[in-house]
Amino acid sequence: MLDEQGREEVLQFIASQQNSDGGFRDRGGRSDLYYSLFGGMMQRAAEKETGDRRPETEDRRPEIEDQRPETGDRRPEIEATLPERSTGHSCRSREAVEGISSQLVDKSLLKFREFIDCQSNSKVPGFIERCCLALLQKEFGTGRFSRLKSLLSLGRSFWEERHSINLSYRSFVLFLTLDAVFPFPAILKRLSWRISSGTTVNQHSPCSEVAAKVFLQKKMNQDGTEEQKLLTSFVCESGGFKAFQHLQQADMLSTAVALFALDYAGYDLRVLRPASLDFIQSNFADGAFLSGDGDQTADVEYTFYGLLALGVLAK
Repeated sequence: MLDEQGREEVLQFIASQQNSDGGFRDRGGRSDLYYSLFGGMMQRAAEKETGDRRPETEDRRPEIEDQRPETGDRRPEIEATLPERSTGHSCRSREAVEGISSQLVDKSLLKFREFIDCQSNSKVPGFIERCCLALLQKEFGTGRFSRLKSLLSLGRSFWEERHSINLSYRSFVLFLTLDAVFPFPAILKRLSWRISSGTTVNQHSPCSEVAAKVFLQKKMNQDGTEEQKLLTSFVCESGGFKAFQHLQQADMLSTAVALFALDYAGYDLRVLRPASLDFIQSNFADGAFLSGDGDQTADVEYTFYGLLALGVLAK
């Protein structure tokens, strides 16, 4: 969905958000596990993508383009690229761009692995931060002992933060973490059923909570038709999803999680795709995706959500 220059700008922005210790900075400039989760996931995606750039992709491209229909209602949205630029703006060859991108990703990943190792040997405060560390340890394949220690600390932290984080959100984040790192699907299905049955959503619920409900229902093979219908009611006329029903403006977080949950549940996104693409494109600037609600601060969290939304719409 991004052109070559757009892809290079995204990689440059991600690299610019990484501190010298390898972690990704929060809005105060400090290395933070929450922001590092988003930065690390994008790094991993970039690593896989730059590694998959092979000559056969270029060889097949003319054939694929030749097979595209000359007419059709869906052609413009399938071919949409971000951002729109004149064709003569960049004179770098594809090979040069890919070489720079690959080197940049490799260098960033090396620093980031060192950051994870350091955090694994430190006392991590906060339930959310410990979940982020457990996910990163799994994704980057750190030592089994470090991962086991992180998982054991989750239960204690889950209880310690019972007064600062509501049970519904804590349970959902814990479920996502365990689902990613634990090979016991039967136990997790039972856990997700308890979370889902104990959470009721309505028109006063935030969009992200409704999206979580839709996700869990699909995970449990439950009928989520009503919740999916409720989730689509958060769509703004100008494109994107808003955080609450009473708001008039969409935001990138709500848009990304809503599209992801609906796609995961098998909902037909074709009607939502054109306006959602317009919203995402209008909030892309200098390699980063903005929050969409008027905040002009660029960070790795909203850039992750922007790329997630594009990934869903690219299917």
